[in-house]
Amino acid sequence: MTMKGSCQIIHGRRKMPVDKGVRAVKLGFVAFPRPPEDYIPFAAENGFAHMEIDLFSPPQWLERFHRRRVQALRQQLASAGLTVSFHAAYVLNLADYLPEIRAAAVRYMERLLSVANELGAIWVTVHPGYGVGIPTLAWVRALALDCLRWSLERLLPIAERLKVSLALENINPAPPGSEIVFLLDTPGELAQILSEFSSPMLAVCLDVGHAAVSEGFSAYWSVVKDRCVGLHVHDNDGHDDLHLVTGKGIINWHEVIATLKRSGFSGAVNVELYDDADKVAAKEFLERLVTDPALGDGSKKTA
Repeated sequence: MTMKGSCQIIHGRRKMPVDKGVRAVKLGFVAFPRPPEDYIPFAAENGFAHMEIDLFSPPQWLERFHRRRVQALRQQLASAGLTVSFHAAYVLNLADYLPEIRAAAVRYMERLLSVANELGAIWVTVHPGYGVGIPTLAWVRALALDCLRWSLERLLPIAERLKVSLALENINPAPPGSEIVFLLDTPGELAQILSEFSSPMLAVCLDVGHAAVSEGFSAYWSVVKDRCVGLHVHDNDGHDDLHLVTGKGIINWHEVIATLKRSGFSGAVNVELYDDADKVAAKEFLERLVTDPALGDGSKKTA
């Protein structure tokens, strides 16, 4: 982070000045769909402090992070002053009913935690998984939760050894009538899982957009505030997970940012949007709130 009023030249581009005194919250972004190397100049030019590498698109599949690439990327990130995390491919299902498939998902996560350690990543964000079946049958969700527990029991000792946090992400509820049951789609269920594991490496990446289509940010924050390492931010209409630019939906971002500031949150707030122009627009919107000294009780409405 540069001193107030100063800037750096990185790869021939001018890094935006950042005032050290105005915030502890780091504004970052989810690097998708291009390779993370392509996003380092973008991050520097636009003043981002954190990059979360999404592993869903083919250029970012885990198998492509060989040791030489990881070593080079670590140096590039350090030179740019960026902290880093990973986002496991969102189709991964740690709660799969079939033992062979679930074990394969765990092996994938073992490899990802190892790569994260080599890269110097702070945490790995992972979706908790899902069950499949008639949602009115209680055993569908119960079995999926037991399968998730099985996976966490095997992964957390590895995370502890490697000193990389495993950050569960809250998921938006599945549409009514769907035969897919997304786990951790309510604050209560997330609280239950967190209460069962005392590992210091079990953390949370709070998705504010997902929370908005469930029981809301405040309900989730009361559960995760002591274990939250990062946030995903995007907006929506309160019904569907639309991934709109912050300020273009119904989420009260004044309340969100005021809560983070009151809580002394110093983790990364990561914009999770596809288009680069939208990433920048969302970051600029949030930066106005983060740096607003008048922001207090969260009662103001976003424009």
